[in-house]
Amino acid sequence: MREKNEKLKVYEFLYNRLPFSEDEAEELEALQRMEKLEKEFESHLSKIKTGNMEIHWHSEVLVDSRYELVNVLIATDYCYYMFVLRDLHGEHYINSFNILCDSSHEAVLDLNRSDRIYEIFRDQLIDDGKYQRPVILKYVVMNEKFSLTGSKSEKFLNRRNLDYYLKAIEHSAVIKKKHYPPVTTNF
Repeated sequence: MREKNEKLKVYEFLYNRLPFSEDEAEELEALQRMEKLEKEFESHLSKIKTGNMEIHWHSEVLVDSRYELVNVLIATDYCYYMFVLRDLHGEHYINSFNILCDSSHEAVLDLNRSDRIYEIFRDQLIDDGKYQRPVILKYVVMNEKFSLTGSKSEKFLNRRNLDYYLKAIEHSAVIKKKHYPPVTTNF
C-alpha cells in the first residue's frame, strides 16, 4: 500500500558506501524515524476498509519558504483528512500564541503553521461543482509518553484514539448510492 520514501531509499543505499556529513547523518536518522512512524500508522490504517478512500503518502508543501511534510492524505467523497506524524514525548502544553511547548517552555510546534498548511491544501484541493469538501488536519503523536496539559486541542490524536478516528472516517466514507427505477417514457 505505502511505498518507502525515495530519499530514504537513496540514503540507506549510500550510507555505508560514502562518507556522510553530520547533517546528512541527522537527516537519515530523521527519515528512519519517520519511516517507523508511517509503518505504525499504516498498521492502524490496515484495520479499516479503505476501498472508498484515496490514500496518498509523503506530500510536501511549501509554507513561508519552508517545506512541511504531510505524511498521509486520505480523500473520501465527503472530506479530505491530512495527518502529520510526530514522535513527541514528555509533557507539553499549548501557549497563548498557539505554539506547542515542552515542559522546559521550548517551542516544539507552531500550530499557526498548521493553519497555513490547511489554507494551502484547501486552495489546491478544489472540487468540481459547488460543493467543496472540508479539509481536516490532525497531528498524530505515536509516543505513549506524550501528554498534553492545560487546554486540550482537537488537532492531536494518539495511539489510543487513532483507531476510533480512522473507524469514523471509514464509516463516513461509505457511499450510499440511491437506486432509482429506470425512467420509462410512453409517448
